[in-house]
Amino acid sequence: MNIEDLRNAARKAIQEITVDHPTLVLPRALLCKEAGSTSLASLVENLKVSVSAESTPMLFENIIVLEAYLAEERDRELNRLDQDAAVFLREWVAGAILPTEAFAEPSPYSMKKKATLTPDGIAKFRAMSLSGILLLSRLQNIEPLSEDESVVTILTCVTSFTDLNDPWTYPKARDHACSLSEDYAASGNLSTTLTGLLQERVKPLFAKTKNPAITQQGRKAIEPLPSAATAHSDLDGEAKPWKYRDTYIVTLFQWILNHLDESSVQANWPLIIPPLLALIDDSTTKYKVKGCKFLAMFLRKCPSLLLERTGLGEIFEDAVMPCLMFLPSLTEEVQSLQMLKAAYPALISLALARFPGEKDQATRIKALDKILRKGILKGYAFAGEYVKIAELLVNEMVVLVNSLGAESVKHLKHILPLLTGILAAPFATAYPPLLQASVKAVQMIIVTDWPRIAHHRGEILKGVTICWCRIGDEEAQSQELKEVRKSIEQAVQLLTCIVTENAKVVEEYLFLIDSDSRLRDLLVV
Repeated sequence: MNIEDLRNAARKAIQEITVDHPTLVLPRALLCKEAGSTSLASLVENLKVSVSAESTPMLFENIIVLEAYLAEERDRELNRLDQDAAVFLREWVAGAILPTEAFAEPSPYSMKKKATLTPDGIAKFRAMSLSGILLLSRLQNIEPLSEDESVVTILTCVTSFTDLNDPWTYPKARDHACSLSEDYAASGNLSTTLTGLLQERVKPLFAKTKNPAITQQGRKAIEPLPSAATAHSDLDGEAKPWKYRDTYIVTLFQWILNHLDESSVQANWPLIIPPLLALIDDSTTKYKVKGCKFLAMFLRKCPSLLLERTGLGEIFEDAVMPCLMFLPSLTEEVQSLQMLKAAYPALISLALARFPGEKDQATRIKALDKILRKGILKGYAFAGEYVKIAELLVNEMVVLVNSLGAESVKHLKHILPLLTGILAAPFATAYPPLLQASVKAVQMIIVTDWPRIAHHRGEILKGVTICWCRIGDEEAQSQELKEVRKSIEQAVQLLTCIVTENAKVVEEYLFLIDSDSRLRDLLVV
């Protein structure tokens, strides 16, 4: 086999990869004849594949040639040397395609010059990683992972490509990586594998990022150490290798959280809590968002008794609650939306997880009240003029009202004027999604707090009737505004069903219709 011809073809294919043409095109005809006559072990030897440092171009060339070879290889029995070569290649590829430091953000105070990648460089890395994942997949088909091999090493690599939010990942690589990671996970004891990943990969990279509020066992510290002695700062990039060097470890941690169950949560508690809090407490919005999302994911697997026994519920609440104040104009609107979308579900899930039973109802209601007051109402007071922020807050209000049930009645004096203000705003029709969210919130309140809703009917009618008339005055109604009108009709129907026993309601409706004939189709008793 002419190795130089193969290398040259691979090199040419690599050079043609750009951000505009990211797909690797290799003439597989080069291997059609030779694949049947050359063993895998011989090819590895001829390519001089080595675990020692190789240049990135040579790594890429070798991966391409090996993947092309295995794509052409058909139903050949592997001898002992080929099997050993497959085992060697699996670990070699796993190390070769791990996302590099170039993808991590630079430490703001580091004097070290950081390598960066151009858009074309990123496209080439993505193509190399896809070829590497395909090569791992083909190796798994011909020589499944054995008990003697390090599944931790292989899974660390493959799971790094399971999140599309990472700059080194794209859909095709993610799909193959997700499928392959499940195959590897099923090849052994999953609980043992998760512990190995946490112990050998996650823990060392988060070891220097200590939190004074917890002990080494992942419990609430009774006498926390002085923060100055344990504080983790961005001034020291070495304290956060997971952020400034091996950033792929965050995606691995996400994969681990997705595969936990109650028993593995308890078994690995001291290994899970420190990295989780480190992400939530980080100064960068990007990692705080990930931390909050991971917390919500973790709480679905975490036994409530364990949260109570370790005292971590309060620690998590104190860590996430400040995230609700990441609002414009101090925080960019895009970042604020990302933060709030992650923080509210995390806090609501935390309240429900900490206090799940009937005996904890009073405490659970108190926790949800706190989120509504210090989050929704306070957040709207500070940033209600940003329509997308307002829409998000109203949607989260619906979730809270639903969780509170009839206990939400105490908030009506604050919630209803807020919603009425949105519906009656002069230029409300400029952003229909906020109107739709507000009307849906009114519907939820009517259904949930129906015993007291008659006392608030005036406030509700004020908002929905003004909004109804404003939409009706629009010369060209969009489909979104038509949907809002339908929702308003439904809200009024709900309200009418509840208050119809009150004789004054008919008089009030007739009075409103006499005042404005446009309401005739809306106010029907």
